[in-house]
Amino acid sequence: CPYCGTFRCDCSGYVTYCLQLPAGLNTNSLPLYATAITKDELQKGDFMDCVGDHVVFFAGWTDSSKTAYVVYQEPGCHTEGPHHAFKSVTTYPFGTNTCFKPYRRESLAAIESNAESAVDSTMASAKDLKEAFLQYPNLEKHSQEDKDKVVAQLRAHGKDLGYFTF
Repeated sequence: CPYCGTFRCDCSGYVTYCLQLPAGLNTNSLPLYATAITKDELQKGDFMDCVGDHVVFFAGWTDSSKTAYVVYQEPGCHTEGPHHAFKSVTTYPFGTNTCFKPYRRESLAAIESNAESAVDSTMASAKDLKEAFLQYPNLEKHSQEDKDKVVAQLRAHGKDLGYFTF
C-alpha cells in the first residue's frame, strides 16, 4: 500500500497516525504509549488493543448497557478488504475475541471530561450509529434481531429514521 507513507498500512499504522505517535508502532508496542483503562472509563478516541492481533478506535457506546460500541478500524492491505479505514458496530470487547483491552493515549490520560458539558463523551451519536450500521461490510452480516436492536437504539436517540427500511 504505497499511500501509507512512513506509517504501517494496517490497523496499528492507522491508530499510530491518528494519535500522532512515532511511525512503526504495532499492536505490541502501542500499549507502551498508553495507559490501560477500564471498560467504564472508555471515551471516544480511546483504543482497544489485542497485542499481536488487532487494534481499533472506540467511538462510543451504542446504548447505556455498554455491550456494543461503534468502532473505527483499518484492516490493512493484507486482508481481503476493505483496504481503508471504516466504521462499524461490534460487541465488547471486540466480538468474540476477548484479548482486546482498553487504552488511552498517555498524554490524554490526565485530561478530565468537562462535567458541565451536555454531551456524553461515552455514547456514540445517532449519526455515528446510523453510519456505522450502514457501512460495508456490516449490513449484510447482521441478523434481523441485531437490526431491530440498532433501530431501537437510534430511536432512543430521538432521530428521524425515515430511510431505514428494515
